[in-house]
Amino acid sequence: MKKIKNIFMLNKTDNIHFTVIIPTKDRAQYLYQTLKTCTNQDYENLEIIVSDDGSSDNSREIVEEAARKDPRVRLISPGSGVGMLDNFEFALNHVKSGFVIALGGDDGLMPNSIVRMRDILVETGMEILTWPTATYFYPKTKMENGQLILHLKNAKLSSGVKIIKSKPFLERQSKNLFYISDVESPMIYVKSIVSTNLIEKVKSRSSDGRFYSCSTPDGYSGIVLAGEVEEYAFSGEPLSIHGVSPTSQGLGYLTKSEEAKRHSEDFFKKTTHKPMHPELGSQPYSPLISLMTADFLLTARDLPGWTGEFSPINYKKLLSIALTEIEDGLFPEDRVMRELNILHKIAEYHNLGGFFIKKLSKSKKNSRRPLEGNAISPRLLYLDAIDYKIYNVFEASFVAHYLHQIVPKLSLNTFRKMIVNSFRYRFLSFKKRYRLPNDFLNK
Repeated sequence: MKKIKNIFMLNKTDNIHFTVIIPTKDRAQYLYQTLKTCTNQDYENLEIIVSDDGSSDNSREIVEEAARKDPRVRLISPGSGVGMLDNFEFALNHVKSGFVIALGGDDGLMPNSIVRMRDILVETGMEILTWPTATYFYPKTKMENGQLILHLKNAKLSSGVKIIKSKPFLERQSKNLFYISDVESPMIYVKSIVSTNLIEKVKSRSSDGRFYSCSTPDGYSGIVLAGEVEEYAFSGEPLSIHGVSPTSQGLGYLTKSEEAKRHSEDFFKKTTHKPMHPELGSQPYSPLISLMTADFLLTARDLPGWTGEFSPINYKKLLSIALTEIEDGLFPEDRVMRELNILHKIAEYHNLGGFFIKKLSKSKKNSRRPLEGNAISPRLLYLDAIDYKIYNVFEASFVAHYLHQIVPKLSLNTFRKMIVNSFRYRFLSFKKRYRLPNDFLNK
């Protein structure tokens, strides 16, 4: 079956419908800022759907107040306590024809990003547009002061638009087995806008008519959607921002607090009906990125008629990468044992028990800690949130947006022109051209 390519012939006069879905639960403090980034968008044909999974805080009141001020906001609910995966599916089922992006209750959109998305989709004719998200850590989450992190390319803020080929992207996933670090991943969670035509295409392939076929609703969408098209658009400039708060599911599993542990255990209970792929021993959900990537690839591969292609997974490599993740030192001790047990069973399923035990005997846990404060690498720029007075995701979205507007335009030539212009101004300011009038003194 031929992959879909350039289905939509769009132009800027078309009133394209965009939807932002925000599945959430008990995130009122952060949801308020997330909604501000959405209602701040200067685009009329936009719907902002908040799906509340029975919050016990004042989330509903915050959404209702936002809806009174902005008719683009709508509140829905799947009931109470259905879990993250079903809440995402429920929200997705309420989306009208057009384009859709999903945000968590602590994420956000960049200023004017919906208009920018529309313009790029029109220019490229693609059904998927993705980008490298900025990331904002709220203070007192992973680090004391919080942090804004921006992606760099060759130590510079990225910009511009290009077209990505799906096949090399999928091949890279099967080779690297680490979807979360791939900036070109077209997952609709926070970092891509996707046509509802493709969403329906994926649903039609699954036996239960659902879009999400894995335990978590993020990386799977990027892999399964990439397999539906030959190519898709990529913006070097971020159009959304990933927020990380104390309520974030992924962060909760890495922290040692009892509250975070309860949240994790509650999540695990709600995903028991979605074990990993049979080639992963049908083991329960694991937050190891390598195992999730493998699960996403295998699940997408098995969808009837799915046209994505990638090389077979090397299970020795998978086990090695997963052990390296555990060695990194971010998992609390009690959770390390859970993940090692899962890996051991996967190894035995593939007759690699001896290989795994040998690798495990040589493994040592690192004492790696989160990078705090201001820093830079060839790939990332880290800004201390408190130093720059960035207190929420709404403020962070503006800082990230304007940095991307200004910094790429700065160069040595720019600074040279600034210096020359400053000296010229200074020189002309003090150059005396004519005498001030004094005739009035003789009157």
